[in-house]
Amino acid sequence: MKRVGSLLLGSAAGMLALAGSAQAADLPLKAKPVEYVKVCSIYGAGFYYVPGTDTCIKVGGYARLDIGINAAGSHVPYVTGPGGRNLRDRDVYMTRVRGVATWDARTHTEYGTLRAYIHGGMELNSYDSNYRGTLFFYRAFIQFAGLTVGKTRSFFSFYSNALNFTTLEGGSQSDGGQNVLGYTAQFAGGFSASIALEDAAHSRAGIYDAVQGIPPSGGFHGPTYGDYAGVRWPDVVANIRVDQPWGSAQIAGALHQVRSLYRGANVNTNLPGFDATGFAVTGGVMFNLPFAQGDTLWIQGTYTKGASTYLGVNPFVQSAGGFHMYSGGLPTDLGGNGKFAGAWAVDAVADGTGMSLVEGWAVMAAARHFWTPGLRSSLFGHYTKFNSGSGADSANGRACAANPTFGVATPGGLQTGCNFDFAMIQVGANTIWSPVRNIDIGVEVLYTRLDQNHSGFALLPQNGTRAAGYYRLHDQDTWSGTVRFQRVFWP
Repeated sequence: MKRVGSLLLGSAAGMLALAGSAQAADLPLKAKPVEYVKVCSIYGAGFYYVPGTDTCIKVGGYARLDIGINAAGSHVPYVTGPGGRNLRDRDVYMTRVRGVATWDARTHTEYGTLRAYIHGGMELNSYDSNYRGTLFFYRAFIQFAGLTVGKTRSFFSFYSNALNFTTLEGGSQSDGGQNVLGYTAQFAGGFSASIALEDAAHSRAGIYDAVQGIPPSGGFHGPTYGDYAGVRWPDVVANIRVDQPWGSAQIAGALHQVRSLYRGANVNTNLPGFDATGFAVTGGVMFNLPFAQGDTLWIQGTYTKGASTYLGVNPFVQSAGGFHMYSGGLPTDLGGNGKFAGAWAVDAVADGTGMSLVEGWAVMAAARHFWTPGLRSSLFGHYTKFNSGSGADSANGRACAANPTFGVATPGGLQTGCNFDFAMIQVGANTIWSPVRNIDIGVEVLYTRLDQNHSGFALLPQNGTRAAGYYRLHDQDTWSGTVRFQRVFWP
């Protein structure tokens, strides 16, 4: 009996063991620990480790609405293309919406930080023909062991419209970015030195072909743009900079090739054009003011010869026709008081005998003050001057020889006075209110004056609602403004 009992107990134990083994075989393997996103404090606020890697990333961006008052396509005042006042086809306002995202990825290596940065998005302007809008990007670059490659700020840039909404037409290089290959060496005390090769195609302000553009007798014309020959070498840019608690300072220089297409008219049987080297130099300082946190003062001066874009002239805005402003309504021969100011920020003027570089210089200043942590105001302005020289072999001499306009009969008799020198003056102010963190509501007002040096009258063709006829050559000015709503969502 005992033997039977032992046998039954053994059988039951065996069955339980088999059942337990079967259930254990059905259980899943133990899951790996979940890799939660961890804060990366090495590079500052907002960075997180990409799970499973040693790379830290920060994602940010903004949504923005700009309402431009008396402003053209890029919110610049009506001083580009057929700009003017009292014209029926001029919009009183325009709008632009932007949605921007930024990605900043960094990894520590034995050679220092390996960084990649992208800043781009979408926008829709009043003038866009496609209601879906367009794509754009400001930055896309890699930094490693002192190298910077990709699209980023020019190594020449300093102020670069840091405090103003509207991109100024002068004063200092804009913040649009350049395609660069550069190297920066860091020294003690916040000092650094950089040298870079930058895409010359993006820093060409145009060559005035004084032969190709000769108009019929009695007409008025500006430069024929795009008369550059093919790019041979990139711009060479270098700077020395210091960044310390009191602020920053920088001196920089750039070399730029100015190479015209043909000697004379653009005919392939003509000799190749002329080749010269333009240059630009700048110096600037930014002070952190002691009145309130965030208060700053910027001062910068720039000189160029054959490299006008380094003064802040945007070739993608004014290249099609320079700076044009009209006012006064009908032309004088139709009983009106129409006035016209025309100016062209070119690198050089070429004809069949030679090429002359255009000089320019600019001074600018800007300041910002925080009245409270949520309310700040900025004041900014610049004076930018272009000199085309005098004499037959100067840029003025070559350009004016191609303009018989200033000697034709007008309602007031023969008029003379060709001089392509001009100055641009812009002064503006803005105030930004941030009722809560990362939301900005701002208003900006900008005054622009175009001082030209032609005298007499110009016979102009019809352009939109502007009638053809004789317009008095005269300085012009205008007011413009921007209302901005912006929600920033980077940390």
